Amino acid sequence: MPASVTGADRVVPRSVSGGPVLPGPAAGGDRALTGTHGIYLVPVYWGSTKPAALDNAALQSAIDGANTYYTAASGGTLTVRQGWAEGIPGWSKITLTDAQSTSCDLKAINDAVRAVVGSAGPRDHLVVYLPKTTQCTFSDLETFGLSARGDGYSIVNGTFTTDIALRVIAHNGSVSAAGSLNCTSGASAVPLSSTCSGVDYNNPWDPASAHPYGQPGMPLADTLATLGILSATDYPEISPGPTKALPLKPMESGAGLRGAWFDLEGYRYSIEYRTPTGLDSWIDDKKWSGPFGTVSDPGGHIVVHRQPLTGDAIDRSRLVVDFHPDLVNSDTQRHPGLWDGESYTSPDGSFALSVSAPSPTGATVTVSFPALDRVVRWSGPDRYATSATISAQTYAAGVSVAYIASGSVYTDALSGAPVAGDTDGPILLTSGTSIPSVIAAELTRLKPGKIVIFGGPATISPDVETALKAYTSGAVERWSGDDRFTTSAAISAKSYAPGVATAYVASGRVFTDALSGAPVAGKSAGPVLLVDTNALPSAIGTELQRLKPAKIVIFGGPNTITPAVEASLHAYAASVERWSGPDRFTTSTAITQKAYSTPGGTIFIASGRVYTDALSGAPVAGTMESPVLLVDTDALPDAVGAEIDRLKPSRIVILGGPNTISYGVQAALAGHLK
Repeated sequence: MPASVTGADRVVPRSVSGGPVLPGPAAGGDRALTGTHGIYLVPVYWGSTKPAALDNAALQSAIDGANTYYTAASGGTLTVRQGWAEGIPGWSKITLTDAQSTSCDLKAINDAVRAVVGSAGPRDHLVVYLPKTTQCTFSDLETFGLSARGDGYSIVNGTFTTDIALRVIAHNGSVSAAGSLNCTSGASAVPLSSTCSGVDYNNPWDPASAHPYGQPGMPLADTLATLGILSATDYPEISPGPTKALPLKPMESGAGLRGAWFDLEGYRYSIEYRTPTGLDSWIDDKKWSGPFGTVSDPGGHIVVHRQPLTGDAIDRSRLVVDFHPDLVNSDTQRHPGLWDGESYTSPDGSFALSVSAPSPTGATVTVSFPALDRVVRWSGPDRYATSATISAQTYAAGVSVAYIASGSVYTDALSGAPVAGDTDGPILLTSGTSIPSVIAAELTRLKPGKIVIFGGPATISPDVETALKAYTSGAVERWSGDDRFTTSAAISAKSYAPGVATAYVASGRVFTDALSGAPVAGKSAGPVLLVDTNALPSAIGTELQRLKPAKIVIFGGPNTITPAVEASLHAYAASVERWSGPDRFTTSTAITQKAYSTPGGTIFIASGRVYTDALSGAPVAGTMESPVLLVDTDALPDAVGAEIDRLKPSRIVILGGPNTISYGVQAALAGHLK
């Protein structure tokens, strides 16, 4: 709590910076926001003229109004009070230089206002209250989240109202601004498009707004969740994928499923149901005659907000999607909600909504992801489960061999992948010291004739080797060398006879090129041998002498494998080619352009940033004689899209979960399926 002080110089310390919302540290996960919040008003001025006496009744009324609102919105779990036990203090004079006064130097104001009152608690809000000061062009600024002292902090210029008190509680509670979204497609207004503009602080409902209809409605479900009023059960995340029917209760219901959210294509979409009751009782008071007929203004029904997932948290405004847009971007005269019987599908087909059976007690919203359904995803909650899933999707029980590689050290699997693809055996990932339960279960299902470990005991321990004997009736072998290069040579020596048509060379330092190259090697029965960036390891030279390949293909550009190494490879084959592009993604397409010409079939998509999923996927691609193309986590590179169009696949399979390759990329891939 702030220290109790007396006299004319009540001041409150806190260093701030400017902006519509003052940036502060993100709220901690252990912060309890429900309970009673205290607003500590600290009136200050500078200059020679003391302002007129404060209207304490009006200031108290503003705080009381915030209490009435939040008490109703939270069912009494979040309340607001005036914090000072002795009442709101009078004006305190501070001293600023002329330059500080003229520029409304927030840090100087803060520093001058300080050092007398101590810190408050995480549910307390210190509000520096200025008389109307023309040098300060804002009405109110709030710290986003807690201040450095662990309390809320705001500064108000001229007027302290209930609306401002609502924003103080919201923004200090890490609730970002709420507004509206205006989108166009050509000359037409649309709910969503690639051309959208947002307007902050004109949301019809949320307390983190300026309330264009004159009063706030029930807070957004996202606001209630951020403040700790709604639980994850009342406001859950839904994962893009199978169709889901959500039996939503009205926001005012006080219990039950009040909303849901999902992340897609760089945005969070929040869905809720509003009826004209309680704090929302006013939403049908006005009517609007527009291109959709005469409708309630702003009305309710199914309301969706979109929030960006990137950028500073204070800038991630929650903007209402207008399902009945026109070209007049008014703060009022609109009905953004989705009505009974209406449906909406996003422009790229990534998600769709439909509304049925609305009533005063609830409505059903069906959420589907039509574009995502067209693209298959093989994944699990981690790299080991993903490895097991890829194997289970491809290999029947009774495989002749299963290969085991490290889920932490990638190099051994890069050389092993073409061998696995050529022999129709899965690569399963394990930790260095134990067999994950999902891998044990998959080995039990597979019943392999034998098991081969890629890599030495420093990578996969002897204890794991011993434990693997329980999953095969045959031998457990280890193919390894002293390092990644000699292991690569050992794997090749165990698998390929002299006279191979092509030997493939990839970097043992940069792994991405081999991810697309391994399936090519698998389908053409050639080894992948690892070299250093600037040197051809002696073990690889010896293995190339033994193999006597007709041709050597280098995967990757000169920054990955230098021209000097390329020149040295001419001693081992009549022809040496380099398949590469200017980056990992275009190198991926360069490899597939050289190796695949027949349209149709399956294309595998792997991350160019996270390698583990492709390690298990590469042998599958080799077995199926299918390419692996690399994408970014949140973007489908243009070159990769063009290569997919050239290959005209009948099926696309993503290797890995949405944290590795986003749902937005999955939706973009669907657009390339004909």
